[in-house]
Amino acid sequence: MSTPNAAIKRQHDFTDPLSKPIMESTNPDLYDTRLPRMYPVHRHIYIYSVARRDFPKKHVYFKGKLTGCHKGERYVLCTTIPDPPQQLSVDPERGGHRVEVEPRDEAGWRVAIDILNPNNPSTNPYFRPSAEQAAYYSIGQSVDLMRYGLFPSLHNPPLEEEILRAEQERDKSYQNLIDEAFQEQASNPQGFRVWLKNHPEITEAMQATGTVADWHKAPESKMSCPNCGDVIKAGIAFHKSSAGVLCIIDPVRAAKAGVGVEDAPKKRNGIAAAAQEYTGR
Repeated sequence: MSTPNAAIKRQHDFTDPLSKPIMESTNPDLYDTRLPRMYPVHRHIYIYSVARRDFPKKHVYFKGKLTGCHKGERYVLCTTIPDPPQQLSVDPERGGHRVEVEPRDEAGWRVAIDILNPNNPSTNPYFRPSAEQAAYYSIGQSVDLMRYGLFPSLHNPPLEEEILRAEQERDKSYQNLIDEAFQEQASNPQGFRVWLKNHPEITEAMQATGTVADWHKAPESKMSCPNCGDVIKAGIAFHKSSAGVLCIIDPVRAAKAGVGVEDAPKKRNGIAAAAQEYTGR
């Protein structure tokens, strides 16, 4: 005849765990599977970005989007990593779940580096492995986000030297990509359009560095002219309408550019008056 505790004494594994109520009732003082964490957080590791685009990331300790600078910021805070890092895992021995913690002092720092570059086995974010080390430790290609301007830090806000180093890495990646683009265009003109399609980040690099090429056209923001309704480039002060007449949108800026009210149709009395007020004509 089986005893009430027979199920508890039997060995359990991942495919046959004990239920959470049994585990909690059997080990009230030793095991607690409830969140938040069982262990105190001693510090946080901050991950920042000076990149101008987002990067999706799926990692054991982080799943989501590492946000870039979209509003003219010099840097943005992407996420924080609690140190020591902890994760919820299945408890095969007692059933339910348990919180596991990485005991090493540098564990949180290593997790942050691994999120940004899983090919880096060291505690130096900018570690440059030898060919032999790269062959041994690398787990994939194009996984290094540090070269785009993401970086870990112990400080909030980050130190100036940390930001400068990240900006240098980002600008270097821009230039390397631009050099590759020109080389590809020269060596493989037939397949260059395919290369551009496979490297959409070249637009960001060209705009950031101000590089000009006949194969690159900077994207322009369009709007409808409030006067004539034509589709025009956003932000301009005047333009020639589809009817062939000069259309002044901002008389003050137009006057600064040397465009006088006498150049505009006389029926635009409101615009002409504003321009005359500015120029004194």
